[in-house]
Amino acid sequence: MSNMPELNFEGHNTLYATHGLHAYAAKCPPQLVRYGLKYYSKRSDTILDPMVGSGTTLVEAKLLSRNGIGFDIDPIAKLIAEVKCTAIPDNKIEKTFNILITRVAADIAEAQNEQGLLNLRERIKIPEFYNRDYWFSEEVVISLAILSFHIGKTKMARDLRNFFLVAFTSLILAKTSVANARDIVHSRHHFLKHEKIPDVLVKFTARVKTMRKQMSDFSKRCNRKGDVVSEVKLGDARSLPQNDESIDLVFTSPPYVTALDYTRSHFLAVPWLEQELGISMDNYRRRANIYVGTERQPSLKREDSNFDISSIFTLSKVLPILKEISDTQAKLTERYFVDMYRVVSEINRVLKRRKHAIIVVCPSHIRKVEVPTHKILIEIGNSIGLSSKKCYTRTIDAGRRILPFAKESFGNRMSTEYVLVFQKN
Repeated sequence: MSNMPELNFEGHNTLYATHGLHAYAAKCPPQLVRYGLKYYSKRSDTILDPMVGSGTTLVEAKLLSRNGIGFDIDPIAKLIAEVKCTAIPDNKIEKTFNILITRVAADIAEAQNEQGLLNLRERIKIPEFYNRDYWFSEEVVISLAILSFHIGKTKMARDLRNFFLVAFTSLILAKTSVANARDIVHSRHHFLKHEKIPDVLVKFTARVKTMRKQMSDFSKRCNRKGDVVSEVKLGDARSLPQNDESIDLVFTSPPYVTALDYTRSHFLAVPWLEQELGISMDNYRRRANIYVGTERQPSLKREDSNFDISSIFTLSKVLPILKEISDTQAKLTERYFVDMYRVVSEINRVLKRRKHAIIVVCPSHIRKVEVPTHKILIEIGNSIGLSSKKCYTRTIDAGRRILPFAKESFGNRMSTEYVLVFQKN
């Protein structure tokens, strides 16, 4: 247990099982999670990822016969993660898909004539939202509305419905989207009008075919893995609805400082699934300022936290330098680490004594000022009862970066990621 193996995975297959089921920004390599779980947990242990994202930790937990619990504040993330760690028999997917696609195809065909379209509008709600017709062509709007309607109305088990909902969102939240956008998988997407209008039915059919193969691979790998449970819940990592000292290992990769805005990244999928997600488009976007790491967070109020910044040496040195360049960025950075103090405190609370937490982070460059996130989190952990045991480094695969990069604006590219291993006292 003293030395983890080589942690650089350039050229490795990171899309096995259900890891490639849906595009998602800043995904942790599954091999990294696998090494962490193998070295710091055993079969039947309970693994927690308090910021579960697209569910990489839970997939690996299931494959390694560990129980998995994941929380995320974002309903799209929760949906994706839940599907990725739930094995579904292929014959059930095929049977339901054949029923679903027949109904969808019939309605899309009916929508080709004016009267048919009028009839459809009476029974199928086409969502209205700001700039809808900028981001989607009329034909795509109608097809998406029909598809989402039938996914919601066709009789099927919850795990199947969620599977098809993820297939649906993957048409929109993708590098090549049915929306008039490119690079929509991250929060800095741009308008791109298609030369040819995307055929939603064809693309959905292709996505389901691919996802069935991925799910079959996952299911086969899960065979004879024992009776383990995976749970994904909506929840805030700063205030976890989880019992004290109930977790054997925490593995998580938190957002970077102001690097990603997940509500901006996901918002084009929400209007079609408001009922299934339990949130309206407007409410979803209004919640942006409560996400950890967002650049839209409100200013920090002292009563928000008992976190003493002066006690964290590295942070107390970085913030004044950053403030000289940008007071706004200094406040956002301060807010981020106040939030991460609360996250790490919760990790400490739910961990069993002498058990480990693994946090994967990358330093940030904010207005060309280096923010050594790994050093700051080590100091935060040590201050609340999590002893720093190891700090491994790994090289980030430049070919798998998901954010645009402009050296003139941000400074040097960060190429090293840090794997922090803590142990509860």
